[in-house]
Amino acid sequence: MNLILSNEGLIHETSYSDISFYSDQTVYEVIRVIDGVALFVEDHFLRLEISMQIQGLLIQMSYSDFKQNIAELVRLNQIMEGNVKFVYSVAKGNAHWAFRFIPHNYPIPENYQFGVTTDFLFAERQNPNAKVIQVGIRNLADQMIADRKLYEVLLVDRDGMITEGSRSNVFFVKSDVFYTAPDSMILVGITRKKVFDCLKELGYTIVEEAVSAKEVDDFDAVFLTGTSPKILPVISIGKRLFNVQNPAMVRLMDVYNQMIREYIRKELTGSKS
Repeated sequence: MNLILSNEGLIHETSYSDISFYSDQTVYEVIRVIDGVALFVEDHFLRLEISMQIQGLLIQMSYSDFKQNIAELVRLNQIMEGNVKFVYSVAKGNAHWAFRFIPHNYPIPENYQFGVTTDFLFAERQNPNAKVIQVGIRNLADQMIADRKLYEVLLVDRDGMITEGSRSNVFFVKSDVFYTAPDSMILVGITRKKVFDCLKELGYTIVEEAVSAKEVDDFDAVFLTGTSPKILPVISIGKRLFNVQNPAMVRLMDVYNQMIREYIRKELTGSKS
């Protein structure tokens, strides 16, 4: 039975419910743990601070404490691989927070080799820049994913522009040029941010423009980015098919995976170089 680390001390999983935290002022982060290392934890904390500012909240926790709490959660539960969810909520003037391991659904090797299926969901987030819980869209997305046996749905706004996945960011590739919606339209994912770094290292062009749902046939390849999927090729959007072995995309995946390996190595060895 997993333990949960909270401002009220240690809680057994059976005694905890996320629902009790949900209010108009709730933010959260999901951090991937690999080999006992919280991946890109500094970026997650920075995004958490931004989300809290948007919600008018001020976190009473330093970055070092945030990182240490995740390390303590890993130690207590002896879980070296998984996703940690941090929830911070203010209800009736009282702040509550908790770190816990949550169920995860990582892609299998065949997903990376053959790609995953997606389709459009015509819906928009409120305050897309803040990582807050929006139950309505989440329920719509989950229902469509289950009914259609999809991996993910891509959100399309009132203007017919593709913004992001329901739990991921999305990129489109055409002639070695990578297109993705601008920061103002989306929740800026940590993996997306790292993908930008990799693309710049590789010398590829990035165009920060939303793609029209009517123009997806113009693109060679599509991929999702996120904490669980990392960089995941898309084989289809509805009936439209894409190249899951696009050379530029495959090269990007290799560079990103190397970035992860190097980050973990530095964290485990305490190396700064």
